Amino acid sequence: MAHLVDMNTSKRNMIMSKKKTYSILLISCFVLLASIGILYYITNPSHRIIPSLSDSSYFIAHATGSLEGYTYLNSKESLLSSLDNGYKYIEFDLQYTSDSIIVCVHNWEQFNKATIPNICGQDSDKYMKVPSYAEFKNRKIYGKYTPLSLQDVISIQSQIPFTIVTDIISDAKALNHYFPKNLRRDVMVEAFSENDYKELKADGYIPMLSLGCISIIPDGLSFICSNIISNEYEWIAAEQHSSKRTLRLLRKLFGIKIALHTVNSAAFYSWHLANDVDLIYTDNWNLRRQLNNYEDNSTR
Repeated sequence: MAHLVDMNTSKRNMIMSKKKTYSILLISCFVLLASIGILYYITNPSHRIIPSLSDSSYFIAHATGSLEGYTYLNSKESLLSSLDNGYKYIEFDLQYTSDSIIVCVHNWEQFNKATIPNICGQDSDKYMKVPSYAEFKNRKIYGKYTPLSLQDVISIQSQIPFTIVTDIISDAKALNHYFPKNLRRDVMVEAFSENDYKELKADGYIPMLSLGCISIIPDGLSFICSNIISNEYEWIAAEQHSSKRTLRLLRKLFGIKIALHTVNSAAFYSWHLANDVDLIYTDNWNLRRQLNNYEDNSTR
């Protein structure tokens, strides 16, 4: 009798063990399928409605925008042209003059070539020279455009509201000399180090961590993901060749915002805005013409 009881108990244990194994397998399959579905959603294009390409809230005028075929002008004329075109975000490249004043220049070699005519031969090293602030202000870009200091930009912003976006200099202490606390909420700064990002954020700016600097950090993606989870990073500035899957992962899984530079194609505007970015740097997108075309079509 005891032998039969032991056999029945053993059978019940075997049945329960099998049921437990099946349950574990079923749950594992469900988790695997759910993970595949989530990964597919995160890393593949979404079906978001494409924003209007006349909507200025999606575009940044790169280096103040192009004018008469010229790019990287960082000039007063191209700034005013972009504002007239409807841009609400204007980017400025920042450099120091030889006497440590911050001005709007992409790089000094390019600026010198555009402002000093007919340098050749042994004098060509003058292209690399960093001018003083007085020399800078006395120049004309391509003989007709007015160079801008950072203070000039702030003065124009006080008359025509727009968001200042900066590149190259991301030292909060240096920028604080120009931006009082009440203006910093309208300044987006591409930050080129973890410390710069944290200091800019603490001082009231809208910092964007450069995706390029993440690539030099060991295990960079894990680094940024852990910091995003702790709400450390909210914006990233990425280049057009950045991994689209990485951008979607950061945007969809962590809710991070992406600013992408530089794009000059309507097809790419539509694709990126529909899938993986929030702002696009562009040289020559004509917002005003797109808005006029939209209004003409909507009245038909």
